[in-house]
Parts: sequence; C-alpha cells; structure tokens
Amino acid sequence: MNPFDALESNVRYYCRRWPAVFASASGSVITDENGEEYIDFFAGAGALSYGHNNPLFVEVAVEHLRAGRLMHSLDTFTPEKRAFLETIERTILGPRQLDMVVQTVGPTGATAVEAALQLAQRLSGQRAVVGFEGGYHGMSYRAASVSASMAGRETSAHLKDFVALPFVEHVTDADLELLERTLRSTVNGQGIGAVIIEPTQGEGGARPFDPAFLTALRRITRELGILVIADEIQAGVGRTGPFFSFEGSQLDPDIICVSKSISGLGLPMAINLVRRDLDTWNPGEFTGTFRGNNLAFATSTVMMNHYWSDATLEKNTEQLATTVRDALATMAEQHGAGRFSVRGNGLLCGLAVGDTELAADISRHAFERRLIVETCGPGDTVVKLLTPLVIDPALLDEGLRRLALAVEQATAAR
Repeated sequence: MNPFDALESNVRYYCRRWPAVFASASGSVITDENGEEYIDFFAGAGALSYGHNNPLFVEVAVEHLRAGRLMHSLDTFTPEKRAFLETIERTILGPRQLDMVVQTVGPTGATAVEAALQLAQRLSGQRAVVGFEGGYHGMSYRAASVSASMAGRETSAHLKDFVALPFVEHVTDADLELLERTLRSTVNGQGIGAVIIEPTQGEGGARPFDPAFLTALRRITRELGILVIADEIQAGVGRTGPFFSFEGSQLDPDIICVSKSISGLGLPMAINLVRRDLDTWNPGEFTGTFRGNNLAFATSTVMMNHYWSDATLEKNTEQLATTVRDALATMAEQHGAGRFSVRGNGLLCGLAVGDTELAADISRHAFERRLIVETCGPGDTVVKLLTPLVIDPALLDEGLRRLALAVEQATAAR
C-alpha cells in the first residue's frame, strides 16, 4: 500500500507535479530517497530564500534545542524575542526610517493578512477593500476573499465589499483616474477602508507594479485617509533585492505583512509591521496559539544580523537576477517566436509563455532533468523561478542550462 495515495487527502498538489520522495536538502539542492539530486528553483514557495538547512541557522537551532530553550512562548517575554525586536529595528526598520511596531500574528502569511484587514477595518470603520487582479494573499476565508487570483476556485467566495482593479505594469493617466474614482466610491454602501497590494506579485505571474503607480497610490490614499497594506509575504525579505519589494517607490505602507522567509530557516513565522500611531489594538484583541515561535525568533535574528547589516546580499541578488533575466531572454528569443516574455523583479522571475499546457510541459521536462520549477500567473502560463538568494553562481548556471533544454524540448513538441 502506498500511504500517500491511501491516507493523504486528494487536495495534495506539489507532489503530483514532482513525484519523488524527497529525503534531505542542503543549500539549493534537494536529494530524494534514491540519492537523486535536484536543483531547487522553487525554494519552498519562497520560504527558503536563504537555502535549505543554512548552516548559520541550523547551528543556532540545534544549540537552542539542546539548551532546553523555550519553543512555544505565545507573546510572553523571552530573550530570543527581545533580540529579534532589537535586530529588526537596527537592521531593517531604522535604516529605512520606518517608525513601526512588530505584531507577531501567528504561523502563516494568511494570518498576517487577516490581522491587517481586521486592524484596517477597526481603524477606518469601513469594510470595503480594494485589491488587484492577480493578487494572492492566502487561503483563509478573508485572505482568499481579497485575492483576485483566486477567482474560479470553488473555495474562494469573494466578499461583497471587495473590488479588484487591473494590474498596472506601466502607469497611464487612465489607470490613475480609475484608481481615484474607485477609491472615492462606495461598495454596497461601504466606503473604502483599505487597499491591499503585493508590490511585486508572486502567484499573479512574477509581476512588479510600476513604482510610479505605487507612489501615486500612496498619494491618493493619503488624501482620502485610506490605509495601505503591503503584502510582502513572498516578495519581501530580500527576494527582489532590497528587503522590501516596494523600496524604490514611495508607497510608504501603513501595514506590512511579512512571512515565508522571515525565519531564515523556513520555520512557520509571520509578523505585521504596523505604523506606530495606528497600533490601537486592545491587549488580546487579536491572538493566536502559535504566534510566538521562539526558535524562529532565534534564527531570524541570525539571518538579519548576517545578511542585512550591510548591502552585500542585495548587490549579490541584483547580479544573480541579471544572470537569470539574460538567460530567460535568450530562451524567449530562441524558442518563443515572439510570444514569450520575461517577467520579474530581482530573483522573483518568470518566463511568460502564454499557454497553460506549454508551461506545464516545461516544468515537467525540467523535473525530468532534476530541476524544480513551478508555474504561476493567469491560467498558470508563467514558468516561475524562485532561486535561493544564496545559490552558487555555477549551480545557477547549471539550473538555467537545464531549464533551457526543457524549454527547447517542450516547444519542439508543438
């Protein structure tokens, strides 16, 4: 009996795309139980930006466990949480002049979005939320309800007071007119309380918003007293180069949702960064059993100290991103017949092929070559690359070589 087939829910997904039993991993390589090694261009859906079992974090985690330190701490005071708060202020908030407090919300990004939406409604007194086509904010009910990319999934019942605006790659006057008209309107009698946006969309197709649009969004929302929630769950923590993907614009969010790679090691952890003057929660008003992952505090502190005390990682990410984009551009030119395009921001990259089956074939042929890539975007027509930020350049080149062969094979069969 295969226990996976016999005992696991039909909802399982990634194992259908990559039918191997993975047993171990190090850096940017995953090894299955037969000893086959796979180059990982998926990085745990973005939760492993610093690689699998990064020795810096493993050492801290093992020491933490052996010393009998707290694992589960709710929101009580611990030395690990104190160090985490001091470090995020010194390395992330302070240098960016962000006067924000840290709300530990629970183990997942969806929980962070839930908390952000609740706080926005509490502050504004308005229920209506504006989002964007292609946006993905999680699988809990309310997070899914403001995820325009969830349309068509039977589990996603959009809120009646949610409006999705078009994604904006290159801003026009018409885009700004639609934005302002929508923000000044009411939805089922409710005024707009918040805008939620992924400054760089992940599941929506590896698409960055035009920074000029983000700047205009902040200007208009500030005039109207509407809160801006930046979902940095996938694109944040260095994925696009800077720590936040909105850097380079003047978005200046009121609430920033952070999860996935924030622990460094891939441990469940999510926080919201909330503008200090908006932190009006009553004690215990938003709670959760697993919001104090003390081990994740410890590894996250090491991650920020090591990688974000200077600009070395950001510069390296920009160099690696150039390599990826150049390689994807070559694939598009050689095999796309003018139909393919390169997407992305930093190391959140994609090859848009415009065809669901073709994208799936590329992913399948890549897996046959021991390379793990996923698909995303409208109709899953984009081959998405989420390489670890710390990948060895030679390994990156080899992975891109395998991807090019997969693209060649998939397109030749058509």
